[in-house]
Amino acid sequence: MTKPVCVVGAGVIGLTTAIVLASRYDVRIIADKFGTDTDSVKATAVWHVYLVPETAEVLEWSSVTLQRLLDISRLYPESGVEIIRGVELFRTQPRHVPSWSHIPPEFAFLTDDELRRFNEPEDGLYGRISSVSNAPVKWGYRLKAPAATMSAYLNWLVEQAQKRKVQFDRQHVDRLAELSCQHDIVVNCTGLGAASLVNDEAFEPYKGQYFVVASDDGSPTEYVGDDDHPGGMAYVIPRGGEVMIGGSAEAGLNDLVETVQWADVVARAGLYVPWVRHSASERPRQLVVGVRPVRPSGIRLEREVLETGTCVVHNYGHGGSGFSLSWGCATAVSALIG
Repeated sequence: MTKPVCVVGAGVIGLTTAIVLASRYDVRIIADKFGTDTDSVKATAVWHVYLVPETAEVLEWSSVTLQRLLDISRLYPESGVEIIRGVELFRTQPRHVPSWSHIPPEFAFLTDDELRRFNEPEDGLYGRISSVSNAPVKWGYRLKAPAATMSAYLNWLVEQAQKRKVQFDRQHVDRLAELSCQHDIVVNCTGLGAASLVNDEAFEPYKGQYFVVASDDGSPTEYVGDDDHPGGMAYVIPRGGEVMIGGSAEAGLNDLVETVQWADVVARAGLYVPWVRHSASERPRQLVVGVRPVRPSGIRLEREVLETGTCVVHNYGHGGSGFSLSWGCATAVSALIG
């Protein structure tokens, strides 16, 4: 192949795809934003299969990615990837075994005693909030999985791509066909941007908001997630010297308007983590607002041949799982190119 493979988009999906392809081809990344300037930097980035259909392909991609992230956490501590433990709590969803439960290094349902501690915390706060006492936690699970401080991880991915001689060109692309004269193969990793780039109307964006607070000696070491909280999504995620406190998953919203209130988030997320109420509530904080590229019909990972004869491989629509599927999808792209 005499012409370089062109990867359009330089978030976590584009960078990972470029790194995988660079072992076989000359690769060029074209994007108007790179690494930490992309929306990927806003991801909470705990490995999970979230807001994507749980198909056999998705589970395979998530498994490949998890194994790669485990290796990265062990071999490259500067990457910002670490292994964390946490719990996910459920109030209204029927108990079931997640389709991906066999993939992470640790997964176990919460015992009755553990559930009781979540429903009856020592300070008695739970029982004084009628909305949650009337909708108790009915089941949940413990999880051990990779997580990443995305600012560090994206910078590390850029460095890995540069080491593999990947070219970086800052350019806005309006049509994939305009790249045909210089490339025989184009890989579309534009995330939510694909909605306008290729006129894909299948997106249903999910707006997400959370606060970031610096950690201290008393901050939590494990995460807690409660998507079923009656007041709205609630989570506390420690990661890389900071704690993310949130959050939201607002279907159909594609704006960056700040609408969540700190007091509301503290009331929800601080239910099980007293540190949030007693320490974090007085600390400086930053609100992060982003949009997840959800595609209810599924991730688009397929070949297309343009009228110009250029082969396009689409790799977008990863919902809330871009970090968790990135290496597996990149490997699938490489197989499609052949």
